[in-house]
Amino acid sequence: MPFKTFIVEDEEKSLYVLQKMISDFATDLTICGNASHISSAVKAIEVNEPDLLFMDIRIADGTGFDVLKQLSFRNFELIFITAFDNYALDAFRFAAIDYLLKPIGIQEFEDTLTRARDRLTTRAPRTFIDELLRKLPGTGYDKKISIPTPHGYDFVDMKDIIWCGSEGSYTMFYLSNGSRIISSQRLGLYEEQLYSANFFRIHHSIIVNLQFIKSYIKGKGGYVIMTDGTELEVSQRKKGEFLDRLMM
Repeated sequence: MPFKTFIVEDEEKSLYVLQKMISDFATDLTICGNASHISSAVKAIEVNEPDLLFMDIRIADGTGFDVLKQLSFRNFELIFITAFDNYALDAFRFAAIDYLLKPIGIQEFEDTLTRARDRLTTRAPRTFIDELLRKLPGTGYDKKISIPTPHGYDFVDMKDIIWCGSEGSYTMFYLSNGSRIISSQRLGLYEEQLYSANFFRIHHSIIVNLQFIKSYIKGKGGYVIMTDGTELEVSQRKKGEFLDRLMM
């Protein structure tokens, strides 16, 4: 009996690649649908009740975690897809959830599917979603972020971060109390973790908390004025997606 499979992915190329891999290497899977937005994904998953769900962490209007939080039907196996190898991996391991890193390799795909099939055949009760959301930063359960510094770690509430920016190979965090924290990690390592907590990367060197934007000034890319008075450039490439997210 084939396993019903649903895909949540907003990148057409990635969707095509995954569909092709399933067709070529997983003939026991039947794709029952796909979605690229939170609401359409939730509705379709509830209707189709898939056995297996492939879910990109980042989708058009939010994250895969937003989809999980709204689902009442949870009797499926879950395989996350991500282009970031650091984000949430501890949480995935904690909840015994598999993930695939983009670009997806054939061997990795087959190994991951083998584990999913083994779990599907046992049909054991699954509690992984609650376990995942409790462990995962930025999903409403755990709102702190750990920032490695030259002297140890600082633990900061995400809601207190106004923005953060690249300082060479370091990242500077600007907080609502006026203080700053310099991290020994690069900005890119924080992007997806913060994205799920209402942040947006407006420029290759800048991530902002959307809650602290006071105004947006039009221009080629434009720029934002934060509540602390800081003016930050929006790249032309990011402008459209940023304005869509800002107006949600």
